[in-house]
Amino acid sequence: MRTLKISIYLLFTFLLLVSKNSLAQVFIPAGGIVYPFRASPAIVKTGTQFHILYNNKAQHQIDSIVLKGPYSRVLLKIDSVSKGRFEYDTYTTMYTNNKIWVTVPQGRPQDMYDLMVYAAGEVEISRRSVKLVKQFSPKHSFIHISDTHISRNWVGPADNGFAEELQLMDRFITVANIISPDLVIVTGDLIHDYTRFNKDARGWGGDTIKGYTKLPTIEEKYRNYFEGAKGYRGVQYINAPVFSVPGNHDFYGMNENDHPAKAAQWNALCGIRVSGLAYAGTRFMFIDDYLGDQVKDIPNKKPMSGLQGKTLQNFLDLNGPGQLRIMAQHRHDRADTGFLNQQKIGLIVNGHIHTPHVDTLGKTPTIRIRPGVVCRSGENHRWEQILGFFRIIRIDGGKFTYTEPLRFCSNPTDPYNKIKLNLTLTFKSNNAGLATSNVALIENKLPAELPGCRVRFVMKKGAYLVSGGRVFQQFNSGKLTIVDVDADVNAGTVKKVSINLKR
Repeated sequence: MRTLKISIYLLFTFLLLVSKNSLAQVFIPAGGIVYPFRASPAIVKTGTQFHILYNNKAQHQIDSIVLKGPYSRVLLKIDSVSKGRFEYDTYTTMYTNNKIWVTVPQGRPQDMYDLMVYAAGEVEISRRSVKLVKQFSPKHSFIHISDTHISRNWVGPADNGFAEELQLMDRFITVANIISPDLVIVTGDLIHDYTRFNKDARGWGGDTIKGYTKLPTIEEKYRNYFEGAKGYRGVQYINAPVFSVPGNHDFYGMNENDHPAKAAQWNALCGIRVSGLAYAGTRFMFIDDYLGDQVKDIPNKKPMSGLQGKTLQNFLDLNGPGQLRIMAQHRHDRADTGFLNQQKIGLIVNGHIHTPHVDTLGKTPTIRIRPGVVCRSGENHRWEQILGFFRIIRIDGGKFTYTEPLRFCSNPTDPYNKIKLNLTLTFKSNNAGLATSNVALIENKLPAELPGCRVRFVMKKGAYLVSGGRVFQQFNSGKLTIVDVDADVNAGTVKKVSINLKR
């Protein structure tokens, strides 16, 4: 793992924001790239521009910028590098000193990429932060999960252990990658504001810490959530961009009323806190209803009359209203119906309460849903009501549908190696580039139709024919040929997808 470099002025800004009474840790920001980064990735069409917010503390010349995927590498064209103050959070006033515009060449493979900025012999990496697509389809989908609470319970020594919740998360990622949504939204409580050691059989008891007198640090907590640990995968291993919003547990080491410190901690370690995404006719809006204060940032009454509402209004003014507007937030009970009615918000996805729920509010009306929790320690005693759940939301122009809460496995309270997934993908032959034919079996035990499940075949270099599915893309990578196939899988069925070398 590369050594994380300290961004001096960002750290100094954070320390100025922390009150004297806070139990503040001098933590290390995750790197120089602020956007796209961790909680706010980018979805970019090939042949178009996007911008990078970059902390270039020594103002080194930018040598090159590269997207690195599992089977492809894309050199980006640097169009401009602007120097100045580029504020990305109106509450904390955090900013970068470089804004870089780059262009993605046409025809590059559609995939999740690491963003790499090279300057003066050094490289900054924003892992799995850019998704390349060839078009924004009017028909698209996302998976909604919430309240993962990664690092609430800690397994092993404080300085060399891992978050227990990663065991369920890792198994869910396998299912999510088969479903292959266009994006994933996580509505808060990504991590936990305390760490529990030596938990009892129910996931409670033991010893808890909230400060920095013991490990793990806040960096390690977020590293578990995003990157995983000890062989268990974090959310960045989902083969889709994951947009994460803050919840009431997403801070560590300071008083819960020290709002500037909490929001700045998020900025330094997760990136942008409030943002929007324009995808085809859909306008996604990601807000923070916990870290900022209750007066300026997100007031108790009419929350969107504060700074966040202005940020979202600017986003809509810039990108247009689109056909469908969706808000993602943590709380279930803090909707600004005035804003919802004015902007005609069609859907709110939220979490906080761990049981699944659907209701409506406002004049549009706005559908408000939460999925339950896909992973969360300490909930084994009521797992049947809340645990192992996610939803799929499918969008077609200005309309959307959503599934009932789907349980990704049948037994979420069992040990990791005994978990039985309700959606599986198996290959008849080795799928590592050694074969010229293969068969994939997708078994769907979920009570839902799953159009567009993704199978990635890694084959010897050549031209291939596929049966049982639609070729999404095919490209060469050295001595390999990558063939991505979409297959529609009905509920309670097994789908067979075959691939063979053209003769």
